[in-house]
Amino acid sequence: MGKYFLLSFIFFACWFHECKSCFPIPRVHVYIGNEFTQISDPLLVYCKSDDDDLGTHSLTAYQDFHFDFCVKPFRTLFYCYLTSGKRTASFEVYNAKWISIPCQSYKNCVYVANENGIYLGDKLWSNWVVG
Repeated sequence: MGKYFLLSFIFFACWFHECKSCFPIPRVHVYIGNEFTQISDPLLVYCKSDDDDLGTHSLTAYQDFHFDFCVKPFRTLFYCYLTSGKRTASFEVYNAKWISIPCQSYKNCVYVANENGIYLGDKLWSNWVVG
C-alpha cells in the first residue's frame, strides 16, 4: 500500500510541477553552436515546433543555444532558421518520423554552424544560402 502511495505522490508532484521526466521516452537535447572562425556577424538562431516557439537567440563566436523536449511519437518536429550576415539556412533539427534518428545516441542532437554550413556531428546537414 505504501509503495502505491509513494508512486502516486511522485506522479502528481511531477504533474503539478512540470516534471522534467519523459518516462518512458528519453528526453531529447538539441545544441546549436556558433563555430565561425572568421570575425563575423552574430549567428541568429530561431527554433520552433507546432507547440513551442523558442524565440530568436543571438550567438557570438563559440556560444551555443540549447533546448530539450519530450518526444511525442510520430508528432514531434522542430525546425530551426539560422542567419549570419548574408547567410541563411533552415532545416529540421528533430523529426519523430525519421526512420533512423541521426542524433548521437538518439537523444543528443549537436549542430555546429561554421563558414561551410551546418553540421550534425561530422556530417554536413545543411548548406548556407547566400543572398
